[in-house]
Parts: sequence; C-alpha cells; structure tokens
Amino acid sequence: MRAESAKYHGVRRMKIELNGRKVSNRCFASYSQNRAYFTKKGLTKRTVLHELYHHIVYVNGLEFPDRTE
Repeated sequence: MRAESAKYHGVRRMKIELNGRKVSNRCFASYSQNRAYFTKKGLTKRTVLHELYHHIVYVNGLEFPDRTE
C-alpha cells in the first residue's frame, strides 16, 4: 500500500508483513490491529485494498459485520 492511500483516507499507515505463518488456513491475508499479514500468493492489489478496508474500519472505530464486506 502506498502512503498516499492512507493519507487520502485520513488514517495512519498500515503495517504490511509478508508472513504466511500468521495467516489462517484457506486465506491469503489477514488483518489484526494495524498490521496486515499476507502470503506470497495473496499479495495482490485486490487483497491489499481489502485489508486497507479493514484498517480504515479499525482506525475509525467502526463496526461492520463480515457479511457487509
């Protein structure tokens, strides 16, 4: 994720880690408290944007059910 994306949405930068061990089975990425974890296969624009969505929700203290995604 480029810094401009976080700046555009008015949130602090999300830390990205390429660490498949922290991603649960059958998933390509996961987000937890200002950190996004990706497998090598999951590091795509679409997945990064999806995790950015989770980051924006987390930083702004919003609550969205999983089905709303």
